[in-house]
Amino acid sequence: MRLLILNGSPRVERSNTLKIANAFAAGFPQADIETVHIYKQNIKPCLGCFSCWTKTPGRCVIVDDMLELFEKIKHSDVIIESFPLYFFGIPSGFKAFIDRCLPLMKTYLGSDDKNGTDSFHELRDKSLLEKRLVLISTCGYVKPEPMYPALLNQFDLICGNGNYTSILCSEGELFGYDGLAERQKRGYLSDVTKAGAEFAQNGKLSEETIRKISKPVLSPDGFEKIVRSHWGGEDFPQI
Repeated sequence: MRLLILNGSPRVERSNTLKIANAFAAGFPQADIETVHIYKQNIKPCLGCFSCWTKTPGRCVIVDDMLELFEKIKHSDVIIESFPLYFFGIPSGFKAFIDRCLPLMKTYLGSDDKNGTDSFHELRDKSLLEKRLVLISTCGYVKPEPMYPALLNQFDLICGNGNYTSILCSEGELFGYDGLAERQKRGYLSDVTKAGAEFAQNGKLSEETIRKISKPVLSPDGFEKIVRSHWGGEDFPQI
């Protein structure tokens, strides 16, 4: 099995979200794992010229690292898009990558019969439907429910509802603080690795597993103490 991690954090190797993505990937037995740091790639923004729909169908007129990334996606079985939540959305560099994936889609011709499981755009290459897409994202809030609806709605429109798996870790900034909540963080990463093993075997996660890895790492009170200490310049409490 070939597993491609697309790390969309500007922190690159120091990404908190990447720690969770790596833990998930560790659950795949004998997988060929490759990590691409999007912020190290030469990816120019989409021009909105629609040449990939008209003059050069399926091919972007911009020549940069996206050409190689398309090949990596083509030859991968599981694609993990790993990125933090920035101002309730996708980090700008990773959003540029997503925008440049438009050539993978066919032209929208005005149909209004989209249902909850379909994308507005039909894929050019049907073999992409055989691949598994996993979104892994962290945020610096106490729980994920209020923070992610807009982002997930965007992926529903692109991929179709239910055509991807999302792992949303609130309190993700904890993974950037050494010496804090180490037992809780280790327990969470262990659960994510088990989730990876389940996904590798079944191609999906059970509702029970999703609930388990969606729970906050710390209690709201414990997380609040750390956040207040961080932004207030105080010493970190030992939690």
